[in-house]
Amino acid sequence: MTNARRKQIKNRLALLERASMLFGRYGALVPLAIAYLRGWPTHVELYPNTQIGESWKVFLSLFLYWLAALALERAVSFVQRSLEA
Repeated sequence: MTNARRKQIKNRLALLERASMLFGRYGALVPLAIAYLRGWPTHVELYPNTQIGESWKVFLSLFLYWLAALALERAVSFVQRSLEA
């Protein structure tokens, strides 16, 4: 691999690292904004075996966005380690 190609890959990796950091920091705002705009309730009413309301969608989407941020961070760390080797 040439030095120019290696530099290009490192620049792209730096951009991906910055994007994953911003997604990890602000990614949870996306499902909250969607929930606010769609008017989903934010309260949970629990009964013995049932849950009333649609707040579980907000919590599930927050969890999924957190997992996506974690996956992006792990992908960046794997690529950095593979370039160092």
